[in-house]
Amino acid sequence: MGRFFPLTGHHIAFAFYYGMRALVGLAIVGFLLDGDWAFAFYASLVLLVMIAPGTLRESQRFFLPFELDLALVAFIFLSLFLGSLNGFYLRFWWWDGMIHFQSGVLAGVVGFLLVYVLNAAQPREKLELSSGFIALFSFAFSLAIAVLWEIVEFAGDEFFGWQAQESGWPDTMGDLIMATCGAIIVAVIGYGWMRRRAQVPFTPRLLARLQYRGRQRETHRPS
Repeated sequence: MGRFFPLTGHHIAFAFYYGMRALVGLAIVGFLLDGDWAFAFYASLVLLVMIAPGTLRESQRFFLPFELDLALVAFIFLSLFLGSLNGFYLRFWWWDGMIHFQSGVLAGVVGFLLVYVLNAAQPREKLELSSGFIALFSFAFSLAIAVLWEIVEFAGDEFFGWQAQESGWPDTMGDLIMATCGAIIVAVIGYGWMRRRAQVPFTPRLLARLQYRGRQRETHRPS
């Protein structure tokens, strides 16, 4: 089999990408067969949220690299489907911290890419931002998302009885610390790459694709 259908990183990535969606779809069917309408509705919402990034990625008006799409789908699957719907937050004490660490990394990457693309992918409007500023923005953007998440959890507990912050301040501070660790890792790696990219013999595939997309838009822009 391996000789005729060699597995590559692309095949594995696509298998995870569509496999996570398929698992949520099967869960919806199971909930419907059991008559558990509330869980079926919640799982349907989760599936819609998982499909949303791919829909944006396929749109001509919005460019979302597959790598980032996959990371978003995996985050939604781990946090909403496994974490909330299947009780992983209660089964594993470390699950909540892991999710917030992942959110810090993901938000940091998004913040980094937002500024990096503006700074490097559009030659005519190059902002010439320093590596330190881009790394700092990435870090601050990630922390802002983490704080907003905690505000949403607090509001949910107060007004809707979510019990997302069962232990109060220790839970909140633990979540913020984990998100901060993820943000620091992205900021440090991004800063190091920008400072030493002349010595690094490759450009990360995600950044290369974003730069290429930016040059395409610049070429087709009317003068």
